[in-house]
Amino acid sequence: MADTTLLLQKSYTLIQQAAISDRNGQYSIALNLYTNGLEGLMSALKLEKNDRVIQTLKIKITEYFNRAEQLKDIIKKGYVAPPLPTSNQSCHDCVTSPPTSHYQPPQPVYRPTAPTAPPPSQYHPIPTNTDDLILPSVPTFNPLPTPPPPFNPSVTSDITTNSSSSSSSIGLVSSKKIENGSIGNSYETLFGDKLIGCTWIKVEDPYIRTRHQIDNFVKLIELVISKCIFKDLKSQSGSNVKLQKPSTKFKIDLTTSTESQQQEDELKLTFYQLKDQISTQYNIVFNYQFSSTIHDRSIECSNGYLIKLGRGLDFYQKPLNNNNGLFSQVSTFNQDLKPCLECNIDIFKK
Repeated sequence: MADTTLLLQKSYTLIQQAAISDRNGQYSIALNLYTNGLEGLMSALKLEKNDRVIQTLKIKITEYFNRAEQLKDIIKKGYVAPPLPTSNQSCHDCVTSPPTSHYQPPQPVYRPTAPTAPPPSQYHPIPTNTDDLILPSVPTFNPLPTPPPPFNPSVTSDITTNSSSSSSSIGLVSSKKIENGSIGNSYETLFGDKLIGCTWIKVEDPYIRTRHQIDNFVKLIELVISKCIFKDLKSQSGSNVKLQKPSTKFKIDLTTSTESQQQEDELKLTFYQLKDQISTQYNIVFNYQFSSTIHDRSIECSNGYLIKLGRGLDFYQKPLNNNNGLFSQVSTFNQDLKPCLECNIDIFKK
């Protein structure tokens, strides 16, 4: 554990600050802190050798990830936490009789006093010679309360999962660190089997802009076609199977970004042509939208898998263009032969 101590200390502080912001209703700040803390914990998970610490990290990563997903939903739907009380009176001191007939008695709001987070330079001590790793717990209240329930921060600091978590909680299935220059990392190899049984996928990637990035997206569509639409195609090889438009629709939603209005206009034309082709031949409904604030890179599948892509779909090294365009470089059409950039691929399952 010695190799990960500093990383865990920094991540602990970030998560602790995230939980405090979370309890105070500062959801955007909390989400950013949870995300940064999770990155450190995921890195520590890949380096850690102690089995008990690894198990603890997996449990807490799942807890923090679930809360981050809840906060995204809260922020998206515009939920605002009730304001902090302006005085030190307790709920027992609240006025219970109205001074006028139009007076509406105040609704007492319980908000426990959050502990003060240590400054970044003073990390909470983490044991370095024991298997007992203790990490903060997230607040345990309904992500979209109507009306807002009392804030009820967890008082336990053990590594057990939250017993009140819903059936839609997400668990970490696998985590892979792709080394710089490594090969054998095609989309099919990494997560092809996770697409089986899907009826839709949602792709978030801010970098589907340039020609090779669009080619990567087309590769993903081809994988969807082979795994979800014509899934028995390989078993029928040699039987002269003809292309027929499937009767069942498949849906692909893409959220990406652009650098300029001109680039967006060019992409709209490209996506329009792509939309027409895959709709006509493969009965795929392709929708796309542009966002100026998107940052996360992921593929959400209808079968419950969530594939988090550290670099998005564009994690392959730029090909060497030394043939004057006379022919396509070897590895152009086989992703398993493409050298990769360093990144993490984390797969979760609901």
